[in-house]
Amino acid sequence: MKIGFIGLGQMGRGMAARLIGTGHELLVWNRSAGPAEALRACGASVAATPAGVLDADVVITMLADDAAVDAVWIAQGLIEKIPATAIHLNMASVSLRLAQRLRALHFDAGTLYVSAPVFGRPGVASTGQLDIIAAGPRNAITRCTPLFEAMSRRWFDLGEDATHANIVKIARNFLLGSIIESLGEAFALVRKSGVDPSHFHDIITGTSMNSPAYKSYGRLIIDQPDHATFTVKLGLKDVELALEAGGDTAVPMPLAELMRDQHLAAIARGYGDREWAAVGNYIAETAGL
Repeated sequence: MKIGFIGLGQMGRGMAARLIGTGHELLVWNRSAGPAEALRACGASVAATPAGVLDADVVITMLADDAAVDAVWIAQGLIEKIPATAIHLNMASVSLRLAQRLRALHFDAGTLYVSAPVFGRPGVASTGQLDIIAAGPRNAITRCTPLFEAMSRRWFDLGEDATHANIVKIARNFLLGSIIESLGEAFALVRKSGVDPSHFHDIITGTSMNSPAYKSYGRLIIDQPDHATFTVKLGLKDVELALEAGGDTAVPMPLAELMRDQHLAAIARGYGDREWAAVGNYIAETAGL
């Protein structure tokens, strides 16, 4: 399949490389030239402008945030320029508001649009081990299925309304943030009474909380890695996306409000560029540990 790919950040680079490795033809664009040139060495063609990737069966956008999607995809008129036979496959994490706007703009232009945000870290993107949440028109989902199968260990079909994929992504990331918050508080509580948090972590993940999220985020709080793959600042963005969506849909989210305050306080204390789980370490610091 001929794929256009816009946005080669940490996640996008791995996803694009995976598509090349599974036999797809890629035409890529990125704001900075380095990542695009690295993929050229792997067999991709490099476009000079975002519009240069539109001659494709599917055009994937994996841009950083709402502002980047607006500036690159909407403001440059790519919705009107993409061929009617092509599909815009947006795999970025965006707000519910922007998701609704993209759905409406594509509908008005008569162009095919699928939303398919991903779950996973950059390290698994290049090996096709992401989880993908997809929604959009049936014929477009069918055409995108080989791409989902190449990039993921599993993918979930949420039906025809593309915004459903985005709200699931927002809600799931809110839950991850709540796990970090609760683990941080629980670790601080047991540490204050002299219990090794590693022992506590082994107990909870070997019993009722035996899940990947509790295992991985608990270890990140305990081990405190030197290099972040997803920062506290990015975690704050996800919490704020949940709060915005809650406000727009009249869903009270008091826990999300507390989490936003915790993230802001952690950033003010210098934790912003550390791994997202470092919110748990900030909680320990406020407890005098």
